[in-house]
Amino acid sequence: MKLSNGYGIRPLLRRARRARSLAGREEGNQLFELAMVTPVLSMLLLGILYGGITFYNYVELANAVAIGARTLATSRAANGSTPTACSLEETALQNAAGNLTTSKITIAAETFTGSSTCSLLQPGAAGTVSATYPCNLAIPFSNINLCPVTGGTGSCPTAYCISATTTVYIQ
Repeated sequence: MKLSNGYGIRPLLRRARRARSLAGREEGNQLFELAMVTPVLSMLLLGILYGGITFYNYVELANAVAIGARTLATSRAANGSTPTACSLEETALQNAAGNLTTSKITIAAETFTGSSTCSLLQPGAAGTVSATYPCNLAIPFSNINLCPVTGGTGSCPTAYCISATTTVYIQ
């Protein structure tokens, strides 16, 4: 029997069949597509999570400010006594913000219309209570901050991008 040198018709057909079956192979394409899409989807998921956390903090702060303002409006009986209506309002605001770090809440100075002050509340005067809370929405392992407001001071280097204000009438 004669040995083939690889130039016969059968080896030629075998090589052509093998080349045709390898030319259209798509093995590994799914892995490549997954590697291209995963970072984008991860960033989108992190954005949704951080946005949800920020919105939750805003709702929590707005609720706390409303409770503090309600306490201020109804604390006229505390005029001239210790604690003042403003200190009662600040305590109520911090107690109502249960899931926020109360040491990071900045309560702005209460403002009143007319001759009202914290120690002397006049019926019918409007009082405004506002508070801010810092946010830091830097995505880990990237240089992207979803809350790019600058200007934080003190122990918290982040900016105060969450704020809530409520105006009430003193009763």
